[in-house]
Amino acid sequence: MQVDEAFQAYLKDQAFAVLCLEMDLGSGPEAVLLVKTNRDLAEGLRAAEAAVHLGWLVEDTATGPVLCLLFLCGQDGVGELGGESYFDVAAEEDRQLLGRLATQERLAVAYLDEELQVAWFRALPWPELDRLAVEQALDRAEDLLERTESYDPEAAREELQQRLTLDQLVERVFPDGVG
Repeated sequence: MQVDEAFQAYLKDQAFAVLCLEMDLGSGPEAVLLVKTNRDLAEGLRAAEAAVHLGWLVEDTATGPVLCLLFLCGQDGVGELGGESYFDVAAEEDRQLLGRLATQERLAVAYLDEELQVAWFRALPWPELDRLAVEQALDRAEDLLERTESYDPEAAREELQQRLTLDQLVERVFPDGVG
């Protein structure tokens, strides 16, 4: 699995990260979710066949909309991972990535260890309802973007992260829980 050098450098510096990137895993370009964690946790989750939960959040801020994909994976007795991957709705590259997510029938999730080696790889079904959720999230973010006077995606993301903890984001995206 080839990861761009800039993303490799970023991931090396992170103990945990969730990124959605376009990659070619052998059958053409597709959106892939990379989860950087430690090998022991990834292997424990794999052994437990832990469920993966994904959901979308669109939030308006003073500097524009924030669009993110929330990721949760966990199993009692093993541990839990949770994080988010952000998209810039004004950036063509991110819009193309979201377009891929809205059309592909599977979502590859690669759990990378400390050395950026694949510790667990899953190809999750990505059914029509999940693809529709991508389109709806993008449409909402675009509507908010049209009403934004001075869009700054980094400032918007920082504002959201100051306003809401990861637990609060999870509660908004999964109000009925994931279990």
